[in-house]
Amino acid sequence: MHHYFIVNQQFQHFVECFCPDGEHEDMLTIKRGELLEVTNERTYVHEQGWYNMVILNSDKYIYMALDNLEKYFIKGYIYSLMDLELHINHLKFQVDQSLGQGNEDTFLEATNGLKKSNELKIMLERHLNSMTENQLM
Repeated sequence: MHHYFIVNQQFQHFVECFCPDGEHEDMLTIKRGELLEVTNERTYVHEQGWYNMVILNSDKYIYMALDNLEKYFIKGYIYSLMDLELHINHLKFQVDQSLGQGNEDTFLEATNGLKKSNELKIMLERHLNSMTENQLM
């Protein structure tokens, strides 16, 4: 089973190369709104750990260390659909709370975050729906 994530915050990822000369190493900028598909294909590199094949935006294939994926998830750089829904729910609560308190700054910050998060959710849902439709065909 593949796991799908959407990028919430732009980050840099160092793409490691397992070739003896390391000629394929590169620094990759992963931008907000891009999609990560973590596949079941993985490999173990001695003294470095597990690496999973990750498909970026359905066209770029890279191996990413499991430790890095975990770090990006914990820092909030990437969200699964469920995490995004929980984040949206929390932002809705903040909007309601700021309205009750009359706190304009918190209200504006929460509504801006809610708008951006809803946009990400729509993008991820569209991608997941298209993946499902393609598998049915």
